[in-house]
Amino acid sequence: MHDETNNSGRRAAQNRATMAQIDPDEPARPFAEVFAEVFPVLRSIHAAFHQPGLLVVAVRDGRRIESHLHLDLSSGGAHALIGRHQRCDLYLAHDPAISLRHALLRATRVGKSEVRLRLLDLCSGVGFYTEDDVPCESLTAEGALFVRAGHYHLLLLPTGDLQPSAWGDDAGETWASFPERIYLDRRIPDRLPRPIQLAGAATPERASRTTHIVPAVRPLRAPSAREGDQGLVIAQLALKSRSGQISHPVTDADLEHGRLVGRYERCQLGGAENSLSRVHLLVLRDGDGTWAIDTASTNGTTLDGDGVRAVRLDVARELGLGGSMLLEWTLQVHAQA
Repeated sequence: MHDETNNSGRRAAQNRATMAQIDPDEPARPFAEVFAEVFPVLRSIHAAFHQPGLLVVAVRDGRRIESHLHLDLSSGGAHALIGRHQRCDLYLAHDPAISLRHALLRATRVGKSEVRLRLLDLCSGVGFYTEDDVPCESLTAEGALFVRAGHYHLLLLPTGDLQPSAWGDDAGETWASFPERIYLDRRIPDRLPRPIQLAGAATPERASRTTHIVPAVRPLRAPSAREGDQGLVIAQLALKSRSGQISHPVTDADLEHGRLVGRYERCQLGGAENSLSRVHLLVLRDGDGTWAIDTASTNGTTLDGDGVRAVRLDVARELGLGGSMLLEWTLQVHAQA
């Protein structure tokens, strides 16, 4: 693997359990109740990780821990993909409302004792909800973080010397010891969530099924209109395939929101090549720089022929996407006044 490969996937420790089916209409439980429900098992899992990092735990229907992963932050930052695709780092298998590639988590150690978290929805149309039940597509937080996606409660808990205080034997006291959660940014979806029809769901009268009709995928595509204030163009993204080439100017605002590359129309830049995953790659600015992050793609991303999970875009780069497409990143040069 290339030196600039992010190693979070190799460091992730996972546990995937089989879940019993629970009434899908049951309302989501408050996070404090969920924490108390799973505390005996959660405390043992958390105690097993002594190194500085982040423990991410998925609780299904507020009842039982289904999966977890640990990101080791000893060397700085790491990332993880969350979703229903088996290649995701945190695998959420039992809720069809969860997208195959639902969200990206980026964790960065700040100083000696703090962790900065960035959680970004990958245009799933479902997003996630905060503790106060506010819908979000993107947020940044410092320290512990609790969000809900579909029927999953996600508990993001610092470990090692990054945890603010030692855990006690009592769930209530431990929960109360967590610092107040402060959300540094919050972006509300600018479109309605996509409706979800569960397979086999039926009304008392008759079964129903929803079919969504979307425009045909064009060979290559880029946004037809810019969102809000365009700002200063700082780089160019160029996507090349056998059918041609298309370029997309990138601004500061683009990088803060993230630019998705893939076959899905929800991606800002993409094409119809079968080797390209539906959501293949994310270009995102985080506190420690700008990154191109492979979003658990099927055919992978390469740099100089080597497979990579994340590449820092501090210089011009040419990345291979799935073997038949190229993505070029070129920094814009501005004349000095």
